[in-house]
Amino acid sequence: MSYFEILNLDREPFSNSPEPEFFFETPQHVNCLQQLEISIRLRRGLNVVIGDVGTGKTTLSRMLIRKLHGDDTVEFHLLMDPDFGGPIQFLAGIARMMGAVESARGLSEWQLKEAIKQYLFRRGIDEDKVVVLIIDEGQKLPGFCIEILREFLNYETNRFKLLQIVIFAQPEFNATLERRENFADRMNVCLRLKPLDFTQMRRMIEHRIAQASQAGHDPVEFTLPALAAIYRATGGVPRKVVMLCHQVILAMIVHNRSRAGWFLVHSCLRNRVARRRRRRTVGWGVAAVLAVAVVAFVTGISIKRDGALDPGDRTGTAHRARISDKTVHPLAASAQSPWQPSAAMAGSTAGATSSPAAPHFRKSLPREAAGGQPTAPSGRD
Repeated sequence: MSYFEILNLDREPFSNSPEPEFFFETPQHVNCLQQLEISIRLRRGLNVVIGDVGTGKTTLSRMLIRKLHGDDTVEFHLLMDPDFGGPIQFLAGIARMMGAVESARGLSEWQLKEAIKQYLFRRGIDEDKVVVLIIDEGQKLPGFCIEILREFLNYETNRFKLLQIVIFAQPEFNATLERRENFADRMNVCLRLKPLDFTQMRRMIEHRIAQASQAGHDPVEFTLPALAAIYRATGGVPRKVVMLCHQVILAMIVHNRSRAGWFLVHSCLRNRVARRRRRRTVGWGVAAVLAVAVVAFVTGISIKRDGALDPGDRTGTAHRARISDKTVHPLAASAQSPWQPSAAMAGSTAGATSSPAAPHFRKSLPREAAGGQPTAPSGRD
């Protein structure tokens, strides 16, 4: 027996999958479906639906397909993740999905575009079909995909567009429309979805429970304070409402209740916050362990590099400059005191008994400093 039968339910009422049976027709969603259907049937070309995460864009796309599925003159193609690496990959995916080519291997960008264009002319003019391309997660569309879609909108007759495009996207897509005015100017409709108000949220919850309840049994009840707590926690975003109500239903099964009140909703909210904190704590713990491991690894490499040097010399190799020819010779490590002047240099300064001054280096030493006889003075005084 399914555990939902404890609450007299035939199935899960708050599934996170876009099930058309649980679609609640709010005024904005009904208006959106109607405008999209009119635009598709009139073959107006480009249509865009923008909404925040969880406002029902995916469910709306499935409802649009379901609504026109019985019409043999309409042909749908659904692109769920338009994150492509290049133009050829995007064109090959579209061509294979439509059946314009059997295999895109080895075809160039121009050949793929020609194959799609011939397919659209054959289906749209010769067979009088309406070809619809629905793109979900439209905010992921790269710039080259936008440009290719703009080119597709140029495939037309004197009366209509050969390809109908419907893009469902998050608000990030607004920046794309602002950057590409030549694409945005071709939009027939641009619709925006908003969160539900309190009344719409309450009716959506009641609609889902009624769809999942067994006939002849009292349905699960959410009290008014419970609904107020749900609305305050979710802001009326349908996906958040569904997720929270699912947790409430599970809590009702565990506590053997058929009525959800304010305290039960808040208990679910506290549990959800606690789970998030635990996940955050675990995440920080993993990050700390990784940081320690990286530091230990880097420190080990540094120790190995130091060990590769001469054990008696940790300060590097010392050097001495011979002034006569400026040749540099490496010196082995020595316990000798810091640098001392050589005998020659000492001799050159033996007569200097005045106060010490900064050492003065000359490019070449006089002959007497090298131990020879002093030279005679020149003839001129």
